Amino acid sequence: MAAIPTDLLDRIRALERQVRALMGSANTRPAMNDVLDGNLLIGDDGQFQVKGHGDDLVHIGQVRPDWPDGTRQRGMVVRRDDGKAALTVRSQAPDADGRQPVQVFDHSGNAVLADDASGSGLARPYIPYPQPTPQDAARWESTSATEWTTLYSGDAVVQHPRLYCLIAMETTGDGGELRLLVNERQVGPTSQTTLLFTEPIGVDYDSPVEFQIQARAANETSSVRCSPRALYGVQS
Repeated sequence: MAAIPTDLLDRIRALERQVRALMGSANTRPAMNDVLDGNLLIGDDGQFQVKGHGDDLVHIGQVRPDWPDGTRQRGMVVRRDDGKAALTVRSQAPDADGRQPVQVFDHSGNAVLADDASGSGLARPYIPYPQPTPQDAARWESTSATEWTTLYSGDAVVQHPRLYCLIAMETTGDGGELRLLVNERQVGPTSQTTLLFTEPIGVDYDSPVEFQIQARAANETSSVRCSPRALYGVQS
């Protein structure tokens, strides 16, 4: 047998190792739980589900009941760990218009937040309109005191980071000033005319607050009348 150079045998062994590695990588399936690039597509009749304790924690796709014409209703349900619905995009009483409200539920199953199925505005929560006040300024609360005097007060719970305030004002004589206190701290400016502002309320969310509308006259021959028109919590 002819002598084969040692370096040629080494090259053959290295080539064999490369072929084995190449065949192994060709037979290795990619990870099935990662989408590193591109899109994840589920067809019209497919559903995306995340299971937990036998219930769907997240369900996207077909939901019940069907639409009145028999076609499938498609939407979304997100449940808490105890199986109770927390967020849904579906109609529980489907109508011919095919409108689906978005609803957020508390632990008792009450819909605490929902848009209206008519297509405009909120369904829940109910938000009160400002109480109508007398049009006749002579019937507004007034003061001739030169010290700050509370003419109106009321209690509330903070739900928004900012406060919108509108308080109508009329004066006699040399006029006077008007201000709003929140928990005995002034919020917004001191005004010599109608008080209108939007300012941070400066109180933590879900905290109780007391509003006080105060006025003072410029002198003893003057007076200030006012009427609260609007106090709204608004977004930041």
